[in-house]
Amino acid sequence: MSKGIYTKENVGNGVFIFTANKSFVEPKFWGLHEENEQAQCVVIIHDGNALFFYPEDMDNDTHILLDWEKEQTGKIYPTTEEGMKDTDGIGNTKALAASGSEIAEKVIALDLCGLSWRIPTLQESVLGYEHKVMLNAALAICGKQPVKDDWYWCSTRKGNKRNFILSWGDGFRYDNIQDSDDWVRPVSAASLNSL
Repeated sequence: MSKGIYTKENVGNGVFIFTANKSFVEPKFWGLHEENEQAQCVVIIHDGNALFFYPEDMDNDTHILLDWEKEQTGKIYPTTEEGMKDTDGIGNTKALAASGSEIAEKVIALDLCGLSWRIPTLQESVLGYEHKVMLNAALAICGKQPVKDDWYWCSTRKGNKRNFILSWGDGFRYDNIQDSDDWVRPVSAASLNSL
């Protein structure tokens, strides 16, 4: 095995560049492998699970989550502590799409690495923020778009017509009404065994 490049069988915890060959490359070793590997996205590995971050913000623009007159369905998490327990990003994003969310439909339609993409839960967004420095470094090193120091939507519902948002500038967790404009960075999650 070459230095700084791993397979699903031997990759450890950390932030990696995920390639078309399904290899995991440590960002500091990307220069050794970029000639033979094609970067797809960036991934956080934690205890046998992978959280993939799409290589760019959706449409490189802000989006409303859902028109005001449309109703969301699904579980409400009235506090940040409860919101951190939400693990159903796929279900949340599908529910938004079923309610008429154009951005949720676009995220679901993404086709990269054979993964199912979604709007992240609050928990997934916070995990990304906790790895922000390495995540953004990895994205920049392989020519992808770092996450902005701005507000990003979460698929986790806070209340009627309200969803959690996360500031990637300072990690602050708040909520916003569904027809406000915020950024969307899709994620996908999988166990390493399933890749």
